[in-house]
Amino acid sequence: MIEYKEGKIDFEKLEIKDIIDVDVLQSFLDNFAIAVNCAAVSVDLSGNEVTRPSYYRDFCQDYIHKSTIGDQRCAVCHNEMGEKAVKQGKPFIGHCHAGLIDFAAPIIVEQHHIGTVLGGQILDSEPDLERMRNMAPELGISPDALAKAAKKIDIVATKNIQAAAEVLFVVVNEMAQSGYSRLEIEYLSNTLADNFIRISEVVENLTNSANDITNNQHGLENEINEVGTLINEIEKIMNSIMDIAKRIKMIGLNASIEAARLGTTGQGFAVVASEIQHLSANTTQITSQVTNLNKSIGEKLSSTIANSQKTLSVTENQSSEMKELYKTIQDSVKLAENIRALFTE
Repeated sequence: MIEYKEGKIDFEKLEIKDIIDVDVLQSFLDNFAIAVNCAAVSVDLSGNEVTRPSYYRDFCQDYIHKSTIGDQRCAVCHNEMGEKAVKQGKPFIGHCHAGLIDFAAPIIVEQHHIGTVLGGQILDSEPDLERMRNMAPELGISPDALAKAAKKIDIVATKNIQAAAEVLFVVVNEMAQSGYSRLEIEYLSNTLADNFIRISEVVENLTNSANDITNNQHGLENEINEVGTLINEIEKIMNSIMDIAKRIKMIGLNASIEAARLGTTGQGFAVVASEIQHLSANTTQITSQVTNLNKSIGEKLSSTIANSQKTLSVTENQSSEMKELYKTIQDSVKLAENIRALFTE
């Protein structure tokens, strides 16, 4: 079962079938066994068969393994050979309890033992028939039948046995390493795709925020420009008021002159003339104050417009860059998804 621990494959849970196609392995072992005249089978760490036995000899299949004692002794031999093979990190070749030559090729991935390929059931010389006849009663097997089955066992040169074990070891371990690498790439591609999707969502939100800021900045600039327009209108009106105040002042002055000319008769008119002049003076003073205030507002507004334009330029650049970043992230998401799809087809 494939499980991940802290972002890495948990080898304690990893099985042969997780990284090697069992059907492909079965086909290879079947053809290998026929080609080199030896039996083969793959087992997990508990000794359970992962593939069906390939080219098993009658001697083993129909007699030794049919005996409870013989089967138990085979299990012990296989276990001992497997441990020795793992310890030395390469195939181990030796004689089984029944006198045949067997070998164990460890399946090792990243220095972790995940299973073993057992092979053999062959001889490098004529079988010791006397030994086998003597062993048969212990196993509850007919001596003649066991001896007859022994004569059918292939005799293979020692160097060929060694070469066969080495080939089996190299090929199966390459299959395992390839499968493990595929798992790693699949896991990394899934993680990459998921991360890019999350990044894409964040960048999309930032892009939208940047667009909102830019739009708001444009709106602010428009509002500021409208205020500037209003200030200019106020200035025009104040100039008109100043002109009116000047004319009122002239009217008041003329009224005062006319009141003085009339003497006692013009005293009432003189009071009106005085009020007109007073109104003109007040209007002039207020107008001057408003004009000065309007000027200060205009100066501050000009400064605000300048800063706003700088800010707008920055936000527009940021918005543009965020859009480019979002496009790049989206392209990366597509690539990661394509990689992930390679492992799901």
